[in-house]
Amino acid sequence: MEEELNQEKQEQQEKQARQKIKPAIDDELRRLMEERKKKPWFRRQQWWQYAKLRRKSWRRPRGVHSKMRRHYGYRPPVVRIGYSSPRKVRGLHPSGFKEVLVYNVSQLAAIDSSREAIRIAHSVGRKKRMEIIEKADELGIKVLNRVL
Repeated sequence: MEEELNQEKQEQQEKQARQKIKPAIDDELRRLMEERKKKPWFRRQQWWQYAKLRRKSWRRPRGVHSKMRRHYGYRPPVVRIGYSSPRKVRGLHPSGFKEVLVYNVSQLAAIDSSREAIRIAHSVGRKKRMEIIEKADELGIKVLNRVL
């Protein structure tokens, strides 16, 4: 009987800890976040000819006669400065939070939970990671890489 009660308590605590935490952003920032998504998918030159190029990252076309370098309309779009995201939302996580890298529990005190979310560093071990996650749940801070 006691084990069942303990188990139910743990489940309730986990539900509370995993509640969706939303950032405090205004309508303008929300609109800019949507605008940021309108960027085309920049593909490499001749990506359709070679399977190995389909999964590769962007490389600038440098050929003398390259139609893609000369921005012919029937070729894929080329990366240019005009495609950059709005300055106010640059560097934000897709959820709308600003990412902060955390190495230990004491760094959680400086986090603004309404605007910032934490990402636990790769080098942090299991025991300290659990402590950070528990403390973040108490403070209502979103953890972006909650693995355990």
